[in-house]
Amino acid sequence: METPERGRLTLPSRDEPAPQAMPVAVAPRRRLRAGDGMILAVALVILAAVIVMGAFSLVAAERIDATSRERWNSLVLDALQRRAAFLERDLSSFAHWDESVLRTAYFLDVDWVHENFGKWLYHTQRHDRSYIVLETGPAYASIDGAAVDVAGAPFDTAAIMPLVEGVKAAFLDQTQALKATAPLAGESRGRDNPPVFRAGYLRVEGRPALIGAISITPDFGRVVSPTRVPPVAVTVLFLDASFLGDLVGELHMASPSISDEPPPPDRQGVRVPFHDPQTKPAWLSWKPENPGRALLSTLLPALIGTALLLLAVAAIVLWYARRATQELAESEKLASRLAYTDPLCGLANRTMLMRALGERLRQVDPGNRLAVLFLDLDGFKDINDTLGHHVGDLLLTEIGNRLARLPLKDALASRFGGDEFVILVPVKSDEDIAAAGAVVLEVVRQPAEIAGQTLTVSGSIGCTVAPDHGVDAIELIRLADIAVYRAKAEGRANVQIFAPRMEREVMRRRDVELDLQRALAEGELTIYYQPQFAVDGEVVIGFEALVRWVQPSRGVIAPGEFISIAEQTGLITELDMWVLRNACAQARDWGELKLAVNLSPVDFRSGDLDMQVKRILDETGFPAERLEIEITENLLFGNQPEAFASLAALRRMGIRIALDDFGSGYSSLGYIRRFRVDTINIDRSFTQNIGQSDDAAAIIDCVVRLARALAITVTAEGVETREQLRYLQSVGCHHVQGYLLAGPVPLASIDRYLERATFPSPPPKRSRVTI
Repeated sequence: METPERGRLTLPSRDEPAPQAMPVAVAPRRRLRAGDGMILAVALVILAAVIVMGAFSLVAAERIDATSRERWNSLVLDALQRRAAFLERDLSSFAHWDESVLRTAYFLDVDWVHENFGKWLYHTQRHDRSYIVLETGPAYASIDGAAVDVAGAPFDTAAIMPLVEGVKAAFLDQTQALKATAPLAGESRGRDNPPVFRAGYLRVEGRPALIGAISITPDFGRVVSPTRVPPVAVTVLFLDASFLGDLVGELHMASPSISDEPPPPDRQGVRVPFHDPQTKPAWLSWKPENPGRALLSTLLPALIGTALLLLAVAAIVLWYARRATQELAESEKLASRLAYTDPLCGLANRTMLMRALGERLRQVDPGNRLAVLFLDLDGFKDINDTLGHHVGDLLLTEIGNRLARLPLKDALASRFGGDEFVILVPVKSDEDIAAAGAVVLEVVRQPAEIAGQTLTVSGSIGCTVAPDHGVDAIELIRLADIAVYRAKAEGRANVQIFAPRMEREVMRRRDVELDLQRALAEGELTIYYQPQFAVDGEVVIGFEALVRWVQPSRGVIAPGEFISIAEQTGLITELDMWVLRNACAQARDWGELKLAVNLSPVDFRSGDLDMQVKRILDETGFPAERLEIEITENLLFGNQPEAFASLAALRRMGIRIALDDFGSGYSSLGYIRRFRVDTINIDRSFTQNIGQSDDAAAIIDCVVRLARALAITVTAEGVETREQLRYLQSVGCHHVQGYLLAGPVPLASIDRYLERATFPSPPPKRSRVTI
């Protein structure tokens, strides 16, 4: 039975009157079609002339306003920098004075300091707050020109003290430089060692302010500067009405204000140049002059009146003709959209793709080729799993909008299904194929604002070319899909053109999957152990368990090949538990040496991982405190609740957690703060670049310092040269591992390393560190 919706689409109630209306309506429209075309042409000419005049006026006005805004931005920023420089002038008269040294460094004369410093600055320069900071901390405070008790005075240590410490450090450097350049001159006098001044815009108690700090030193040297760090005079000017009033007097700006939010469109503003780029931004805004807009407002009434008059005439004439055809055009558009457009992305659907591909394949020849780009989004499943399918749908819509605007001539983008897209691009050469693929990848990888979050995804592209790979539409798409697997195996975010070997690789992957299932059942796998050493490179502190597979017919299969297949097919958890069980059983009697075992992020998706590990420890009798589970940064990315719950349960059992390959993925201090790991394994890519790149050495140094502050053990992987080992020893790395010291060895060769073992020191006491 036909549904009511289908009845309305077929319009059965209009079957009767339709034949009577068509002769009356269609014939006049055909006769008037030439006249309508002429009227439309005239209207378009008039409209074009109006648009050109309006566009010229808008562009001219906008350029004038843009020039004015740039000039004002430069003037205001220069004025803010001058205000910071003026602080040195205000402070030097007090700080570079023998009497100030005597009454601050040797004994603090609060009344004298207030009269000559805090009160004087407030009444003459309108400084809001003034402080004298000694080595022990603030010793004098003046708030709005009144001396207050230091103990109760507001003093934003987090904002002020870094500037003060910078002054002290610079003064010490300056003193050492003077001693080095004139070692026989004796103790330097005031004129030889001028005061050190630092100033900058900061937030004091959340309010934007200009802070200046200067060391107090003698001017003529009658009071010898003490050998310790000199006192520092600090002054604070809040960016309030008084501060803005000075800018108004200098620049004659209109209605200036300070705000934590960007200025609205009707106001012009600049960011306050905070000393610390991480400071929450603030804007100084004012009412702009907009000379171009003022000029345009003078011309606009005449322009609008002329345009409206001309357009009204054309609109009245065209309205009648347009009204008659509008309903039919909308119906046809809707029917076409429903039949050939993907409702989520707005792109062509699979039906339209196959139709268009069939038509284009009939036109290809060796000189006019057609590239079929099969795009698969990388990491889209993780977004669906962690943020929800509604966010995934919004992301697909955004990707669809971008692909619809591809800057490729005669390209057709379509959604094939799920997170897969197919783009048809006419090409002449292989260079055109590479260029088209690069354009698509660049469009996809741009960040997207989805549901209040910034998401970034990449894409892998498999490509086939007609007629090189045939002219059958289904076969071309199948082969392009196979090429996608190769693109993902090459590290993702790249383009791979199909080659026959790729199809053989797909078949090999399937064979490896079947053989791996059999290998797990029949015990073809074995475990090798790579020793981990103390930083001296002599004492063995533990072993890392590594799985190896020697397949009877294929020989040695690299772990990188079969482990990735195991993760994709769901065999990884069975494989990891097999390694954990056998490694614990074999290493049970190795004294107190730790045993490191890798677990895949897939293992943590099950809700009972901690119970599986506990059951293995109970069966093998292996102590939990000797076991170290190595996880990758990808596990922490996305903040999966089940992963964090499993990690917490493992730690409660006494198992140590190591963050493996640190720096190769989503390294973030936030992950370490949220979940405190016991060990950080520095990725081998950084270790192997020691001596080759300054960046790698600096990063390792920073990681070690951070880990030591957080009481986290650091293990450097991939140590292969003596130079690398010496550098790791110099920065204080705890443990090392690599082929320089020992490679993975079978169980039969483990005894010679057990002889070099010692018990590890107890872990350092954790301390709270603010990051």
